[in-house]
Amino acid sequence: MALFIYSCLAGAFVVYYIGLLVQRVYFHPLSKFPGPKLAAATGWYEAYFDLFVRPGGQFMVELQHLHQVYGPIVRINPHEIHVDDTAWLDTLYTGPANGIRDKYPPAAYLTGTPRGIFGTIAFDLHRKRRGAISALFSKAQATQEEPIIYDKLDLLIERVNTQIARDGFAEMRANYLAFTTDTVADYCLEKCLNLLHDEQKALEWQETISALANTAPIARQWSWVTPLSLSMPIWLLNIGDPKLARIVGLHRTMEFQAKEAIKAHESGEKNDPKAKRNIFRAILANPSLPDFEKVYDRISQEGVVAIAAGGETTGRALATATFFLLENRTTLLPRLQEEIKSVMPKVDDRPAVKDLEKLPLLTAIIKETLRLNGLLTSRFPLISPQQPLQYKDWVIPAGTPVSMTLRDVLNDPEAFANPRTFDPDRWLNADKEKLEQMNRNFVPFGRGSRMCLGTHLAWAEMYIALASIFRRTNWDLYDTTREKDIDIIRDCFIGEVDKTSKGVRVTAAQG
Repeated sequence: MALFIYSCLAGAFVVYYIGLLVQRVYFHPLSKFPGPKLAAATGWYEAYFDLFVRPGGQFMVELQHLHQVYGPIVRINPHEIHVDDTAWLDTLYTGPANGIRDKYPPAAYLTGTPRGIFGTIAFDLHRKRRGAISALFSKAQATQEEPIIYDKLDLLIERVNTQIARDGFAEMRANYLAFTTDTVADYCLEKCLNLLHDEQKALEWQETISALANTAPIARQWSWVTPLSLSMPIWLLNIGDPKLARIVGLHRTMEFQAKEAIKAHESGEKNDPKAKRNIFRAILANPSLPDFEKVYDRISQEGVVAIAAGGETTGRALATATFFLLENRTTLLPRLQEEIKSVMPKVDDRPAVKDLEKLPLLTAIIKETLRLNGLLTSRFPLISPQQPLQYKDWVIPAGTPVSMTLRDVLNDPEAFANPRTFDPDRWLNADKEKLEQMNRNFVPFGRGSRMCLGTHLAWAEMYIALASIFRRTNWDLYDTTREKDIDIIRDCFIGEVDKTSKGVRVTAAQG
């Protein structure tokens, strides 16, 4: 009898699943859109490329292949449409005046912060949460914090020189990550991590951020993985998966800081200077948010996103810029150093960012680095919940997740000739029409209502770091190549290089 029941259940499941596949392929509202039938039938199509095709995270490569075969609009899984047409960028990633865009839940849950700005699904709630802290990340606020960036930079250069004297080289991805993370933490969190004061701690932090990235392909397929991990004790995760344990540890650190901020706020420490620029206290003091939005395990998620995204993205960009400048140390670097001297006559000068912004070559180098770096390799699905979207002759039903890949926009050959070539002069020599086209495609921080909040801080860090480092130091590359250490070959939400890479390493230049 039991065998008969189990057989019936198994048969019912098979029939249901076959029916589901048929419905998805032939009767779904997206069934007429171009794309492979297997992708329309099951999410395992994407999972195969991200989890089983070496070196992992290869669906970004398959996406490009799909567009070559099927054209600029493709159904890439049972629920989602992907568009590869930079002219459509402002239609999808728009501001509120041109349409409401909700976030696609599986993409929102990717980082395990569904109650933070990054993971907020609904447009209206996102706008309220973002508004509570947006002033903290304004250009005016970033300008006020320039002394923090310079102070951290002094520690960075000191560390690098110590490592070169001790080991013969210094690895810059870890060092830049320590610099940018400490800057972000001092800028907007309750406590600085002081990674620039503790080399071992900085390396452990790099492993934490790496764990966050390397679990992304799994979390993208099964959005319950990260929330489940967050509910488990760290000691148990250390036994099963140390990478997940590190991610949970990051969340616990931010929860502790959030609790400390709540205590300080409730005790009436209104005159504490940190209160003016603390992400937690800005939320706590905001009258437009209800009390249930101010609990520690929600506001802590804003801290997780700020410190993880704000540190890694800018740190990686600085490492990339350092590589290309030192790779061109006899051609491009002397030009930059001569330009920098115009605002830094003395090596220890601290020019304001507004003065550094006036340097055309430095600006072009930063823009070309951010463009070529294209660190955000994952697509960004959004949903128009009320109105259908129109792409040429295709009407995309309301409620459909639709995505584009910003890295592809930054590497569009129609806007950027020889897009994989590092060429800062393209920004200096372009005519007006070409420059406008390139600027339309310049989206390293996204576009629209969900654009990255930390843009101004990132620009300030890059201006100050590159100007000061290449005015004050004389480095050369050490056993570092573009193919192994710079070029992105894996999509782990952010792009990752070859697994054998030892980072971007520098040494003291000879002569």
